[in-house]
Amino acid sequence: METKLLLEKELEPIFLEKFPPFSDSVKEFLVQYGPYFILILSVFGLFGLLTAFGIGGAAMGMGAVSIGMGFNFYVGVVLIVITLIMYLMAFTPLRARKRSGWNLLYYASLINVVTQLIQLNIIGALIGALIGFWVLFQIRGKYI
Repeated sequence: METKLLLEKELEPIFLEKFPPFSDSVKEFLVQYGPYFILILSVFGLFGLLTAFGIGGAAMGMGAVSIGMGFNFYVGVVLIVITLIMYLMAFTPLRARKRSGWNLLYYASLINVVTQLIQLNIIGALIGALIGFWVLFQIRGKYI
């Protein structure tokens, strides 16, 4: 038997039994094109981080990040960087339909929820977790 990831055993019945299942064609579409979608969003995320630190704005003559931003901002940025790295690391195994790619997405989703909670974005964390884990658990069977 395959070992379960952190909280996977608890989340599995919720997202596989209580949420409506995707059709096989939707699952196949997500598995086939999802890695490219994640790659593109990760690149945009990197540009967003540059902008958050004023690098993009400074290059265009638009000011820099405020000094008084606070602890939550910096912790959030670190967690976002970790999440983006995990997304980029997941690209190749996801294309090859390996379970290790799915595992990286799963952990990145958990970190994303923690990031949202640290920044007190409770509704964003809840909505993101519901949609993200629903999609993840629906496509999990496509990865070996």
